Amino acid sequence: MLSGSSTVETTESAPTWAPARPKQDWRVVDRALRTIARKRAALDADEARWLRKAEALQIWRPLGMVNALDYMERTLGYAPRAAQERLRVARALGSLPELEGALSRGELAFCAVRELTRVVTPQTEATWIRAATDKNLRQIEELVAGHGPGDKPEDPADPDIRTRIVRFELAPETYATLRQARAMLDDEHGKHLDDNELVAALAAAVIEGASTKPTGRAKFQIAVILCRRCQQGWQDGAGALIPIGPAAVARAECDAQRIGSIDGDTPSAATQDIPPKVRRFVMRRDHGRCRVPGCRSARNVDPHHLTPRADGGSHTPPNLICVCGSCHVANHEGRLLISGTADRLQVVRIAESRRLPLPETETPARFDEPSAHVGAAHAMGTRAQATDALTRMGFKQHVARDAITAALAEVGEDLPLEQLVFQSLRRCPRPKA
Repeated sequence: MLSGSSTVETTESAPTWAPARPKQDWRVVDRALRTIARKRAALDADEARWLRKAEALQIWRPLGMVNALDYMERTLGYAPRAAQERLRVARALGSLPELEGALSRGELAFCAVRELTRVVTPQTEATWIRAATDKNLRQIEELVAGHGPGDKPEDPADPDIRTRIVRFELAPETYATLRQARAMLDDEHGKHLDDNELVAALAAAVIEGASTKPTGRAKFQIAVILCRRCQQGWQDGAGALIPIGPAAVARAECDAQRIGSIDGDTPSAATQDIPPKVRRFVMRRDHGRCRVPGCRSARNVDPHHLTPRADGGSHTPPNLICVCGSCHVANHEGRLLISGTADRLQVVRIAESRRLPLPETETPARFDEPSAHVGAAHAMGTRAQATDALTRMGFKQHVARDAITAALAEVGEDLPLEQLVFQSLRRCPRPKA
């Protein structure tokens, strides 16, 4: 109890480990930290310039080191991933003087420049610097997400470009199990799966459940919102509406059970594109495995239309084959070309045909049917499929059609599909830098 003229002074208790705090203006501390940040940015810019010189001179060789990354780890103390990023940024800044200048002056921090170098080109340098000024790292990451080199900040984001970074901390036994699962899936698909393909395969295995018995019921129930102008799609993911790209929408529509609009007050009757008896037949005929040569996956398998429905393809067994999710998406993205019929399948990996061009007189090797080719009766379907493949690669439809017309006029009308795509690519204009 307090009485009389007694007074009580209260003081903020400091932690026992904290030193006595001198009376100092907060502005002095703020100014000092900002000065350090500017000096650090200037040093990062200097380091980038010296790294380019070091790489040009290959200074690690006389020092007995393996490469630039080995030198950076040993001499500069960077972890492998940090060294890779530092070297990537240093190389990019060699052709981006304005961005390097902003880093030197401390107007942008290294972490901001690191993100911007993923999209900035000499032509868009000034625009991106203005857009990133006075933004924090998170805002710059959002600004860059969904854009590719040459894009401007105001350009619409492409959901196929924007990736999500997920980090896990695993116990040793869980990590060992994951490595074993990866090895099994790599063996099943006949190739090394990247991180996205690995997680997609693991998630699909859980969603599908243990039973692989074909029921005839479509895998996908689609409630996708599509923008009428740009055909952007969104997919539900455990309560979140996630933007998806055209390839993901096309894959889902190959094997869809449609539930109609979800904007009305009453539900519509569900319809299934592929009749259940046809779906069961195709799954049994293909033994529930991916038909793409070299891939042996029996998980996450979908029916796929060899001739797209937009080009008159039907829901009949000869026009349907089983493909795994990885190969299915690759096809709709234009990286894998699948054509022909179920019993005369033709598969071309576009990257391989680019790496190993064949002489004009030589017919490319075929899978499954070495002597098969698309005859005159299928000429229009071949042309439509070639147009579809080129547009998936990013060419405008009129450019693809002109290139195909030129290829057919110069080389001949009886080109197999993969050779038509290859010859047409040679006649497409080079993308602008």
